[in-house]
Amino acid sequence: MTEPAPMERRKHSFDTDFYESVISRRSSFKTVFEHEMPRGSGYGFRADAGQVWRLTVVEGTNALDVCVMNPDDPTEHYYPAAQIALEGGRVTKFTRVWGTPPNSRPLCTCLADTVRWHDNGDHARDHLSHAAHCNAHHWMQYAGIHPRTCYDNLRAGMAMMGFGQRAVHDNLNLFYKVAIEPRSGDYVFGTSDAEPGDYIEFYAEIAQVVAISICPYGDGTVEPQEWSDAEIPVYPLRVTVFESGIAPRSW
Repeated sequence: MTEPAPMERRKHSFDTDFYESVISRRSSFKTVFEHEMPRGSGYGFRADAGQVWRLTVVEGTNALDVCVMNPDDPTEHYYPAAQIALEGGRVTKFTRVWGTPPNSRPLCTCLADTVRWHDNGDHARDHLSHAAHCNAHHWMQYAGIHPRTCYDNLRAGMAMMGFGQRAVHDNLNLFYKVAIEPRSGDYVFGTSDAEPGDYIEFYAEIAQVVAISICPYGDGTVEPQEWSDAEIPVYPLRVTVFESGIAPRSW
């Protein structure tokens, strides 16, 4: 594999030495639990402050919709408006994932992203920060049908953790290769560059509930009018939570 191409990042003061020290102790992490999500399903789990959670491609890649929320205060959750303003439109190593006011603090920080970028000429890359999930209303409006949606999967993930559907919020789209066409503003989709064994990994700055949907409709590259006829490959996902033994710094 070639090394990842450097990604454009917003310039701000950020001391990465602490996270380098966490990464350097990865071999000593203790596995708290591991779960393999069935294809096209939803799942929810908790990571305590100082733990590390990893999402690993098992057989093939799909778009993931990922919500991150404070279990002690569900109004503190991932905040895409602040995310794009502070970190830009992508998530990769050393990207902080920001939460809502009034705390306005990072919820978790990306420690690793093993996906190797392949340039197809349209600047599309994996791991989109400013996105959302489909729901029944969208499907009825654009396709006239109501299949299972990522909203349903996220509801299921939240329900596993004791939360209702109002806890579902706009989300990260991981393993989702997208560019935004600068003139029209349209999304340009590409097949994810992730391969089996690739993963993205986050250090929990606070206790958090994570709800995940494996998109039932693949990686976003199949046109909507083809969804009812195409056999779309959908794959499982491995979720692993580790104990790092390193407490977060105060914010």
